[in-house]
Amino acid sequence: MPYVLTEKLPQYLVRLQVAFEKKGQADLSEIIATCHYFVREADSYDNWNGGQWGHAVVLFLPLDQLAKIDIEDQEEVSNDIRERLNKMCKAIDDEWFTSVSFELFDENDAECKQSRPFSQNPPVNPDTLDFWKPGTARIFISHRDKHKKAARDLSEALEEYGVSCFVAHDTIKPLSEWRHEIMKGLQTMEVMVIFLTEDFEDSMWCHQEVGFALGKGIPIISLKLGAKDPPGFINHVQAFKGKVDDPFAAAKGLFPLIGKVLHRQERLQEILITSFVEAPSWVDAKARFIRMKDGVEKLNDGQLERIIKAYKVNPQLSGSIYLDNQARRLLNFLEKATGKRFEKDGKIIKEVVEELDDEAIPF
Repeated sequence: MPYVLTEKLPQYLVRLQVAFEKKGQADLSEIIATCHYFVREADSYDNWNGGQWGHAVVLFLPLDQLAKIDIEDQEEVSNDIRERLNKMCKAIDDEWFTSVSFELFDENDAECKQSRPFSQNPPVNPDTLDFWKPGTARIFISHRDKHKKAARDLSEALEEYGVSCFVAHDTIKPLSEWRHEIMKGLQTMEVMVIFLTEDFEDSMWCHQEVGFALGKGIPIISLKLGAKDPPGFINHVQAFKGKVDDPFAAAKGLFPLIGKVLHRQERLQEILITSFVEAPSWVDAKARFIRMKDGVEKLNDGQLERIIKAYKVNPQLSGSIYLDNQARRLLNFLEKATGKRFEKDGKIIKEVVEELDDEAIPF
């Protein structure tokens, strides 16, 4: 699910940097200005007041900036920044920042690779863009114009896995200025998939799209559809072999790679859960449940609540014989992933609470 504070953090950091500068706290202002920030979403969950999600903020700093914070003072500085951030987000009832930590900028660190550089101009919020579906992985497909239909077919096949794809010009609404829309897609993508055909290298636009992804440190996956290997700086990337006329097989092979390069198991779990709860048919409900069952080992309270609510309101789930027969597939999955017991009454799934036997109480 999309979280409000993750997208608001860049604005808060800008305000914080300006506030430190005005107060004459030059070192702290410069630390914010030179950081790359990363959010560990849903780092904690509290049932209080209808449920609250806590997020941990990591600020990656170059060595000269990190050295400005004495090791003995790091906890005090971290708590000060966390308290200031939480003061700025008081209007958001169900989310808060649990911690702020400082780490050395390391290009080999999985979280550092996904971090964003501080900027006075906050990045585009992907949730405001029509071509990305909330709660899904955001994939930009770089392709030649003549292969647009095949790229669109792959995009539709990946939707089954909880993936949104940007396919220019297919994804762009009429009357939109296409270059601006492509830039927004590039700025907000999480992974780039290269439609590696024999003529891919002949396109100036494809070269620029790949260069943009490399410059931002965005993971790149090559879908090899011919004899050519990935070109230039991406020739070390292992290409996945696929067929233009078999998008569903390509999607099945690409999805594990997408999950791997995202580096975050909880992100992958959210994608699988979102795909399942929004299943548009009984057939899709079965296929998406199997993928969720195989990819999700544990459910937190918020994820459990989403599935139970979806079962109640989505007839494609409650009407699925596969989920609801004597095998109790959905209930068994919920019990295994939470350690609790559940029962079903019509479309209502509820937890079974064990009642204590008065005679067994030793007082």
